[in-house]
Amino acid sequence: MALGYLDLRFNPPTAILIVLTLCLPGLAANAQELLPWQRWIEHPNPEQVKPLEDLMAAEWENSGGKEGALTRSEDNGPWGGPYLRFHVKIDHFNDGKYPLGWPSFQHKPPQPLDFSGWDALQYWIRCDRGFNHPATLRFILHTNGKGVVNEIIQPAPSEKWVQITRRIRDLPGIDKVTLVHFFLCESDYADKEEMTFEVGGFRLCNLTREVSKLGPDEAAMALYVGERGDTSDEAVILDEGAARLPLLMVFETGARASFNADAQVRLTFREVFSGRESSVSQPVGAELPSGETTRVTAQADLSAADLKPGYYSVIADLLGPDGSVLGGRVGSDDLYIRAPDESMTFAVLSIRTGMALWVRDLLHGDIMCRTDIHLPHSYDPLSEETYADFLRLFGHTTGKHTEGNEAGDTGLLFAAEAFRKSGDMTRCKFAEGLIEDSFRHMIEEMQAPNGATITWANELVTEDGIGKGGGTSAFGHYDSNQIGEWLRPIARGIIYYSQIPENREYARKLSATARKAADYLVAHSLQDSNGIPGVIRHLRLNEKPDGTVEQVTYYQEGHQCDVYLGRALSGLSYYAYAMQLLGEQVPQQWWDAMDNTVRWTLWKMKPNGWFDWQCGDEVEGGCHTYLGNIYIGEGLFGCYLADRQAGRSEQADLAAQATAKAYHYVTDDCYIKGRKYEYPLEFWVGPYVYWLFTEYQATIGPDPTFQDWLDTLDARWSVERGWSDFLTRKSGAGLRTGTNGMLEISILGYLGIKQMAEIGKPFSYPRVR
Repeated sequence: MALGYLDLRFNPPTAILIVLTLCLPGLAANAQELLPWQRWIEHPNPEQVKPLEDLMAAEWENSGGKEGALTRSEDNGPWGGPYLRFHVKIDHFNDGKYPLGWPSFQHKPPQPLDFSGWDALQYWIRCDRGFNHPATLRFILHTNGKGVVNEIIQPAPSEKWVQITRRIRDLPGIDKVTLVHFFLCESDYADKEEMTFEVGGFRLCNLTREVSKLGPDEAAMALYVGERGDTSDEAVILDEGAARLPLLMVFETGARASFNADAQVRLTFREVFSGRESSVSQPVGAELPSGETTRVTAQADLSAADLKPGYYSVIADLLGPDGSVLGGRVGSDDLYIRAPDESMTFAVLSIRTGMALWVRDLLHGDIMCRTDIHLPHSYDPLSEETYADFLRLFGHTTGKHTEGNEAGDTGLLFAAEAFRKSGDMTRCKFAEGLIEDSFRHMIEEMQAPNGATITWANELVTEDGIGKGGGTSAFGHYDSNQIGEWLRPIARGIIYYSQIPENREYARKLSATARKAADYLVAHSLQDSNGIPGVIRHLRLNEKPDGTVEQVTYYQEGHQCDVYLGRALSGLSYYAYAMQLLGEQVPQQWWDAMDNTVRWTLWKMKPNGWFDWQCGDEVEGGCHTYLGNIYIGEGLFGCYLADRQAGRSEQADLAAQATAKAYHYVTDDCYIKGRKYEYPLEFWVGPYVYWLFTEYQATIGPDPTFQDWLDTLDARWSVERGWSDFLTRKSGAGLRTGTNGMLEISILGYLGIKQMAEIGKPFSYPRVR
């Protein structure tokens, strides 16, 4: 069964004749190491193991605070020896910088341990818990004093003993292990939850390795379209009316499964934006012997296919007398049909917008954090039955987070506006469907009744057990920056929908929920700062059992940090502008908070505009040197928008002055470890810079330096690099071009703005009298 998505439903299949012409049947499968459904299976060699009895007998310590208590067992585990027992009682209200901490236990050997010469470290683990959701525990390994492993233990610890095998042979410095550490994040649990982790049976082992095999009666298929075959994942673009589509079909059959040349292959073309679906069937035309891998190249005759311009998923199925014989392991790929005279800007905008569908959590909604950039060539991405298998190959981190919502939803909003102005309402409605689905999830799953919002939701882990990454954050502990992150895309949505007469009521509904978040932000995120009262600051906000909210100053890597302050400010300021477009009044307390924060920001900036200077160029690899200014500039610009709309000319002028100073530090005087920062091509900061400088010039006025950055980014992406960053879809290509997710979907902001400019309808913000 195919999962429904957005409000689109596929039309009944339309029969279209496609002829498959066989070219080189039956070649050995040597073009790739593994086919999508195959896995490396590693088995410990029972004759090559080394029990680490000394590690178990060594001194271990409770290293993460009073929430944890470490003891040793008096009985033996299934390997025949004692084990460590780590009892944790979650406490969300500890004193100190981090009320939600990291209970942990560890061993620091007095002399480094030598694990070299072995393939893997193994240990046994189980968890006795008083709750139903998975128990998340993480494992850290240091060599030479540096971290080389920091990961969630998979599978998650259960009430039964599970043996974990962690490959270590290729880790640097594995002959000098200096820390073995287990920890959990209290934010993954509710307050007062209790659990006991039991760990032991450490040993080193060597592994035997083999490729997984299909069951004797099973078969599987991979599909690669276009001339590229399986040599790359570059986007396949055909002109409308193209006569042929090259295909490579790779089959694996089980020991008793074989098919003759008359076996039917059904190709299904789904046009993503419209939902139109067409299916065809034709003989595979080559023998598929049992127990073998067979490559079949073909040409699909598209003369009668009637594939209209659009973005398509292509699903290939092998049929027997009773239907599919592939057990869900169907072939899967995508292609784009380009209309005559269609610009590359519009084509790339369409492809990248369509690709966002694969990144959507089809079970719970919203866009996932991080996935691969290309489809895995097997498994239908919209099939409920094989969704877990699809995620295993495609998903990297399946949660949804407020920072991603801010980036990706903003990109989708620019895309929707570009499609609307271009007159393509089908693609516009598709983008709007993704936006509205994301907003629904944000409101229903991430916002508390009091208006505050959690940072991270991952129902695919906590509810389904098929996702990747940490579980959903606990309500009751918030972050003013992340509330701003959540609020800002909602505000941008209000701006967009308020200008569409038939959608103004939806904009009002968004405003009602945004108002709760903004009220909470102002009520709990203000501090008197350097003699200026009521400044919006970046704070952790902990709700105590009596309902009061505790402010905790934000620290990162030991520094009191203001880099994310601008995100709290911009959430409030953009919404203050947006609500005015609906005729709603901005409370005076909000104006005071924004005015005071603008004044304090100008006081805090160095003469060259550097805002978060106390972090130096150290924190997060030095990126705080520009991130702090990009973020605070956005918040200040939002104040300008709100002030201008309200006719507060003096305050608007001051906010515009502060915005220019913040942005000019980024363009003129920003250095990271002695190197000048300029022209970010990376698919996250790059889009931010592009839409922020565009907003500035479209609203405050022209600036030659900002225009130079816009021109340079555009030229490098679309001309000098020939759109390759958008279309090669190669894992590991850098600049976030090898992955997809909410952060990378922000690149639609650049594409949407470019499309609007090219059709003579440039982006601008409304000003309602």
